[in-house]
Amino acid sequence: MRILIIFLFAFGFSYAEERAKYIMGIPVSVSAPKVGEQFFEPFRKVDKYFSLYRKDSVLCELNRKKQLKADKFFMDLLKKAVQLHRETDGFFDISMGNITYRYGDFVEGCDFPKTDSYGIENILIKGNQIFLINGISLDFGGIAKGYAVDIVSGMLKKRSVKGIVKASGDIRCLKRCKVCIKDPFSDGYFACFLTKNKETGVSTSGVYERFRDSIQDNHLINPLTKRSASNIISITLIGTLDNASLDAYTTAVSVMPVEKAVSFLEKEKLGFILITKNCYLQGSFNSLYLKDLTFLSNLKECEKTQINSHKN
Repeated sequence: MRILIIFLFAFGFSYAEERAKYIMGIPVSVSAPKVGEQFFEPFRKVDKYFSLYRKDSVLCELNRKKQLKADKFFMDLLKKAVQLHRETDGFFDISMGNITYRYGDFVEGCDFPKTDSYGIENILIKGNQIFLINGISLDFGGIAKGYAVDIVSGMLKKRSVKGIVKASGDIRCLKRCKVCIKDPFSDGYFACFLTKNKETGVSTSGVYERFRDSIQDNHLINPLTKRSASNIISITLIGTLDNASLDAYTTAVSVMPVEKAVSFLEKEKLGFILITKNCYLQGSFNSLYLKDLTFLSNLKECEKTQINSHKN
């Protein structure tokens, strides 16, 4: 599970109402004036379409039958995921469903034929028809939460309402807010910062609560090796990109070699804070997106923490 705790900025949210629910297998919440039930419907819809934990999901039907007549809602996210696969040099890959399924607890979830096949080239789109060839299966777990956050945020913006939308580690601030990041090695938080823009997306991912027996055996799979990746313990991205893209980027960066991850993020001009498994902390504390970065702990499990700061 992805963990990010966000606290409301002192100005602008004293009047806001926060409502929280448990949907998509994660805590989700909306903080805004007069939060109605309609703001939670997109989370339920995304769950109905893209969950691997539900036998009745649209994704389960596609993985089982290997073909689907898709509507625009499903097709839009599929095409975006394929685009993000290219942008991340293949490190974000929804075609890994056969592999990632082995690392999840899907006992009551979707049942479909399992093979070792994967590869984005095995997704064929013909009009509104989707075909999965060579036995591949899809997994939207690295992008679906961000997609839901974008939809709910769009609903608020259409009403000219300021607020915060959260789905576990995927967050949209529609005004300046304060963000605190969980310490990956102990209880509490190791850093907090303030967002600078009127609208900011934040996404975080980490292996510290996504492993089975050890950090080396976690749910984050490198699609180039088909093995668990654990070089990066925690990654937080801050920017004005849509949350679906930020969600996919955190998934991709989490399994990249550290040097490639830093190079990729600097090219994308994103604010980022990452911690490697050998306790090397690196960040591009981009002044366009955040300010007043404060470290609350020295990552107690580390004998020595190095900080390398890049300003874009």
